[in-house]
Amino acid sequence: MKVGKPKSKRQPVRLRHKIEKASAQKQKKAKKLAKKNPEWRSKAKKDPGIPNLFPYKDKILAEVEEQRRQKEEDAVRRRELAKQQKAGGGAATDAMESDDEDFEQFDAEGDELLAEDSDDGDSMQVDTNPMAALLASAKARAAEFESKNGNDEDAMDDDESDEEEGASGVRKDSSRKQFDKIYKQVVDSADVVLYVLDARDPIGTRSKDVEQLVMSADGGSKRLIFILNKIDLVPPPVLRQWLVNLRRSFPTLPLRASKPAPNAKTFEHKDLTMKSTSETLFKALKTFAESRQLKRSIKVGIIGYPNVGKSSVINALAQRMGGRIGACPTGAEAGVTTSLREVKLDNKLKLLDSPGIVFPNDPEGTKENKVQQQARRILLNAVPPREIADPVPAVTLLLKRLSGSEELFGKLMEVYDLPALNGTGNEKTTDFLIQVARKRGRLGKGGVPNLHSAAQTVINDWRDGRIQGWTDPSKYKPAEPIAANKTAPALKTAGLVGDQKEIVKEWATEFKLDGLWGDEPEATEAMEE
Repeated sequence: MKVGKPKSKRQPVRLRHKIEKASAQKQKKAKKLAKKNPEWRSKAKKDPGIPNLFPYKDKILAEVEEQRRQKEEDAVRRRELAKQQKAGGGAATDAMESDDEDFEQFDAEGDELLAEDSDDGDSMQVDTNPMAALLASAKARAAEFESKNGNDEDAMDDDESDEEEGASGVRKDSSRKQFDKIYKQVVDSADVVLYVLDARDPIGTRSKDVEQLVMSADGGSKRLIFILNKIDLVPPPVLRQWLVNLRRSFPTLPLRASKPAPNAKTFEHKDLTMKSTSETLFKALKTFAESRQLKRSIKVGIIGYPNVGKSSVINALAQRMGGRIGACPTGAEAGVTTSLREVKLDNKLKLLDSPGIVFPNDPEGTKENKVQQQARRILLNAVPPREIADPVPAVTLLLKRLSGSEELFGKLMEVYDLPALNGTGNEKTTDFLIQVARKRGRLGKGGVPNLHSAAQTVINDWRDGRIQGWTDPSKYKPAEPIAANKTAPALKTAGLVGDQKEIVKEWATEFKLDGLWGDEPEATEAMEE
């Protein structure tokens, strides 16, 4: 019988690559399906345990059980000891008494030794006795230890109070005083003040106290201009109405200072691009600087609420001069700018950046509690995410505002692809957050929706412009002229009491605010009426 040649087990490279490719595709598909599965899964690998055939399994399990029992007993004992220490008695006091007894016994033994030494006629003095020195050192260390423990407890109490204050979203008094000092320094040293407002809520980011302070500073010689930023987040008709409304108080310019966030829902303004708006603002400032004919440079202060885009305005103006990109650090969260920053554009212009400060402001004229005030500030993006203790009331306020317009509320549902909501008030908010948590995978252990995480997601989407929303200009009447306000007596002494339209018209002439709807009939009538 002839033995045949053994068959080779080798396979073509094409077939081997085909198998590897199919395996990779299968793993990729399994990972994709696992991400879509809303059920909670632990990433930790399961312990296989001890094999049944292992000869010492019972002994090992007994040792593990004994260790677990000892840990539980230690935990219970530590909790009881902590309670007793907190109450100021119990085992802790007994332990301290036992320590005192041991120390007294040690002290008595030392005295006996000293007495024996003196009876033996030792010529060594008490001060030079090693045992006496040891006793004195021990007493000093005990006193130092007790004082140190007392200071540590006080420091821990202070830290706890600081943590509670930080969790409530309120800045420390020292930081607020420092920011107020920087803000006043900017206003006092600036010749022109640019008050940056958010186009989605100009009234919410506007403060009459700030306007009165600027108008009354330095004998009324300072100029105030409103900068309506983030105009790409509102439609053109709404922007026009806000410009007409605000120009009855002060000269107002629209501005696109930076690019929108990824996936933001923006509106196209053909004539109002980043380049054209920033160039117009720069030309207006240059015109004012040339008209003053001062030997020094004109200082322009940038003020406004947190996260309205003050640093972005400076960066936009610096880029128009061919300066470096990112002259001032910016970010999507509030609180990036924490100190005074000066940027020199040329020999005639200097820009002063200031940290954002939340001033008392109630645009709706209603008394708000602390929860409502915090919710309104969160929607103004004036609170950093790390300082938001409870974002749910802010989501409730957002739903309440968007419910007034069927179009805006429908767009909100389209963002998360949600069906109609059930209930009203808090029930409606809870239903909304549960559906958002399921859609975005914000689930806790056991697949339970995490409402806090879902509410934080909604707040972030609102901050970045993924959720469309703005205030209706028709609901707000034109602001009362600052110069005629009875609460600003300093303006009367400065000679500024009169028609606000004359002041606005005069200032607009100084800056030559042409273009950007400045020549259109609506804006002209608003400036003259």
